Amino acid sequence: MTTPRMAEDAGHSARYTFRLRVSSAAGASLLGEWDRIRWIWNECVAKSKQVHAWNKTRPEGMDKRTCGPAQLDKMLTEARQANV
Repeated sequence: MTTPRMAEDAGHSARYTFRLRVSSAAGASLLGEWDRIRWIWNECVAKSKQVHAWNKTRPEGMDKRTCGPAQLDKMLTEARQANV
């Protein structure tokens, strides 16, 4: 059995360019939100590096720590409650 051949241009996707135009107030709000998101990302990276350094200095199997989505989610929830 042979596989049917596709046309040569099949699978070629078009490229679209969009420009988002927002008011100055909306732009400031978006930038503020991105700043908050970046802060959260930096906190997660710092925590991950801290846990990695902790585990690197400990012998295997002794007081190993983890830093996964569950721990980061808990940390985010605590930060929300502290900043309300």
